[in-house]
Formats: sequence, C-alpha cells, structure tokens
Amino acid sequence: MRAAVFDAPGLPLRLTEVASPSAGAGEAILRVHSVGICGSDIHATEETGIARRGGILGHEVAGEIVELGPAPHGEWSVGDRVFVISQLSCGTCPACVERDNHRCRDLAFFGALGDDQPDGAYAELLRVRTPDLLPVPDAIPLDVAALVEPLATGLMLVRDAQIGIGDTVAVLGAGPIGLTTARWARFRGARRVIVSEFVTHRLALAERMGATDIVDAGAVDSVKDEVERLLGAAPDIVIECVGRPGVFNQAVDLVRHGGTVIAGGVCMAPDPIDHVLAYTKEPTVRFPATYTRSENEFVMEMIEQGRIDPTPLISHTIPLDELPEAFEALRRPTDQCKVVVNP
Repeated sequence: MRAAVFDAPGLPLRLTEVASPSAGAGEAILRVHSVGICGSDIHATEETGIARRGGILGHEVAGEIVELGPAPHGEWSVGDRVFVISQLSCGTCPACVERDNHRCRDLAFFGALGDDQPDGAYAELLRVRTPDLLPVPDAIPLDVAALVEPLATGLMLVRDAQIGIGDTVAVLGAGPIGLTTARWARFRGARRVIVSEFVTHRLALAERMGATDIVDAGAVDSVKDEVERLLGAAPDIVIECVGRPGVFNQAVDLVRHGGTVIAGGVCMAPDPIDHVLAYTKEPTVRFPATYTRSENEFVMEMIEQGRIDPTPLISHTIPLDELPEAFEALRRPTDQCKVVVNP
C-alpha cells in the first residue's frame, strides 16, 4: 500500500510503498477514507518531537472496515463505516472494562516513539484495535466524521476548565483545536469567548465557530491589553491552544487573579514556567491529556443531530499525493485550517 513516512526532522514526509497490514486478534483493517492533518503531528516531527523515524503518523481518521481479525470487541462487520478513537486501548484491562479506555494500561499512539507503537492513517490502510471504533451514522460524511477527534479534544479542554454560565474565556490560537474549544465554551454557557490569532483567515472562522470577540494578535501591541479592553477586566479562564514555548506564560499573565489556565497546546520543546508570575496570579492550572470514549460518542451524536456543525473547519480536501506539501505548508499556515486527506 502507499503511505507517507516520517524519516527525520527537517525532511518532508516521504510517499512510498509499504507492506499492507493484516488484522490480529481483536483488530480490524480499515480502508482510510479521511484523515485530518493535526497540529500535534506537525509538532511531533520537529527536532524535540515524539514521532518515530520510519513511522507513519495520522490519527484523525474515519474509514471502512475491510478485514476483521478473530475475536473482535463489539459487533462489527466488513463494510462498516467507523471512526477511530486514537488513544488506542486493549479493551480487556479493568479501565477498558469500565469504559475508561483513555486510562488503559496498554495505551498506544499512532506513529509515536517506541517499536511497539502502531503506524497511523497517512496511508491507504490502517490496522486498529476494535475497542477503539465508533460507528459513523449514515447521515454523517466520513470527511466530517474525521473531525470528531479535534472536536473531542476541544470538549476535553472545556470540561477540564469547568466553564460555568456567565464565565469569560480567552482562547489563545485559532487552529482547529482553538476553534472547537471556542465552540464548546459557548455551548457550555460562557458569556464572552475571545479568540486571539495571527492568521487573519482563522479569525473569521472563530466568529463562525462561536467566538463573541476576536483579537488579531499581529495587529495589536498587546493581546492582554486588548482582551482586557474588550472585557473590561481580565478573563476568568484562559485556554492555550498554540503549543509553542512562551505561550503558557502568556496565558498565566492574561488570566485574572485566581482564574483558571488550561494547557491545550502540545508543546514538544522545553517551556520554562515563570514561577514569580504564577505566584502573583495564583491560578488553577490544568494539563489535560486525553478525552474519554463518552466525549467522542457525545460529539458524534451532536453532529448527527445538527447541534454542532464542524464543516467550517475544513478548508482543503486533498489526495494522498499532496499530503507532504500540505503538511509542510501548515508549519506556516495562510488560508488553511483543517486539511483533510482522502487516501
């Protein structure tokens, strides 16, 4: 099969032929229909990242079952349309039995460091564990189903922030995760949601996804001053969705005294925390790592019922041949948001 392989930091993904996977016990093979390019994959391929050299990334995936191994978990059939919960679980440990698959004792991640980590979905076929599959309703296109993952991530951040009705929220970064976070923040009852971003195209998307206010970070002298001008005070909650050194400290500086800071960006480089700054703010700080199976199921239901529309996130749909170039372009985005690959 054809796949895009990561060789080393500084090199583009390489399209090549690799061996097709086969399904073992409790596993399935999917024909990948749609896989989103995620910012965490881009960070993972940097010098300090966690991508496995010679491995295949890609975890925002929906497709069709083309092969089932023995003893699958659940009632699955060849031809079923499915979405993959990308924190891969065993299905049999105590956590999995209690539906806490995200706390599985044998958790695995597509394309991550380690010889025991599975290859991901930047390929024509994907081997998955059947405990991590969700059915995709007929009403939901597979391109849209692939967006359940970033939507579940945004929901996780908002859940950990414990946003209440009337809270004021600042979201730093309007990539797909920042945008879905803004959407869920409003869904949960936040009175004001301010999104800051350097990429002008994404600011317009932020308003479509529920932001009450936007800040062009490249056009103001101080994001903090502009947010406080818009709100009349510092925000109750700041959710950092950039994942670059220095942005977490910016979030702490921005939040009100005693407020909440959520680290939503995946920063692969060392990022020193300014302790003196933190002492002056006394914030509650959370570093949420994983969404739950229930959150993915809830997102799928909200899409099916028309209560959440993720389609504005999709800026480009491309074939596998265009993946390496599109992947590199997203390191410095212009008009891109969520790029969906159709292998």
